[in-house]
Amino acid sequence: MKFFGYEKDSEKLMKLSEATFDGTLEELEDLIDFLKTVQEEHSKVAKKTDMCHSHFRDWSNKWNKEDSDFIVVTRF
Repeated sequence: MKFFGYEKDSEKLMKLSEATFDGTLEELEDLIDFLKTVQEEHSKVAKKTDMCHSHFRDWSNKWNKEDSDFIVVTRF
């Protein structure tokens, strides 16, 4: 498993050695629900593609531009 990040307003991808989640228990529950959904949806396309990705911002109706996006990339 690898984690990457972007600086705000930058397209430069950086490999991270650590990542910190800073949020509420409710936000943690939302992230867990998102990951469960990603697991389910990515499993459906596993044999059709080499890779799949999902954005938290597209999944959550609570997400706003001030929040960080969380992108899950699954390689098969």
